Amino acid sequence: DITVGHQKQNISMELQESSNDIMFTERSLVNSLTVTLFDRAIGLDFKKSDKNWSAQAGIYGDSITANKNNGATAATTAGEGFSASTRVTIAPINTPNEVIHMGGFAGYRVTNGQGEFNDVGSSFSYETTHMSNLKWTDTGTIAKAENATMVGLELAAMHGPFSLQGEYVKAKIQRENSLSSLDFDAFYVQAGWTLTGESRTYKGSDGEFKRLKPKRKFQAGKLGLGAFELAARYDQNDLTDRDIHGGSEKRATLALNWYLNENVRLMVDYSRSFDLKGSPVTKLNGGQPDNIDILTFRTQWAF
Repeated sequence: DITVGHQKQNISMELQESSNDIMFTERSLVNSLTVTLFDRAIGLDFKKSDKNWSAQAGIYGDSITANKNNGATAATTAGEGFSASTRVTIAPINTPNEVIHMGGFAGYRVTNGQGEFNDVGSSFSYETTHMSNLKWTDTGTIAKAENATMVGLELAAMHGPFSLQGEYVKAKIQRENSLSSLDFDAFYVQAGWTLTGESRTYKGSDGEFKRLKPKRKFQAGKLGLGAFELAARYDQNDLTDRDIHGGSEKRATLALNWYLNENVRLMVDYSRSFDLKGSPVTKLNGGQPDNIDILTFRTQWAF
């Protein structure tokens, strides 16, 4: 397959999976690194795959977002950034009820003329919930950022109604004028259990899980309650290195999802962030926040 246009760059199993399909209302803390560098961009992607494996490589410019500055001189022109990435996955076991998934990815991105990664700036952070603007970990703008490299590993398994999934990501940010490079990392481990017995849907040619399909749809006054799914996740990130103090965070999340049918589901997540260190958010007395509890609800209609 050859894909041209504005698209997801081939980095991270979790980033590739649609928000319509993941088990939680928000992506993991790995997203604090992947989304800045390798979210959607205009590019050219090559993919070769079969039922149990996939291999991708692509080259990309920046996001389709308009340049913030497009002056006439080199000092004021935003220019165009560049990235290249690759991802390989294999599923040595891949049946409707059993899956073993292994994958790896790597990427390289250069800032544009204004020192931004993919037209979104040069900061790395994690927003507690979509559009909350509350970020327990946040590097702020990293001055003189020049390029970034990222590597990551993926592992996943499924046996009937039970599934496991995890990723580890490491990013290195190179800076101009002989400034020291920066190393950040993040990971997550998650487990899911479909209480009504269904298995998750896995697509080996994409190396990712798709949405759960209930055996019996919910219909008022008739037999069938849909599918219920219980999920738990532990994740953490570290966005502090040398002179950049973005903080580090650990978090545990518990989720309950009700799939009424293939198109509608109700979701509730409870998460606790703890052991925050170097967070830019502080209490009134200047101390670090601790044991922050967040409850989120989501109603989804996807078609």
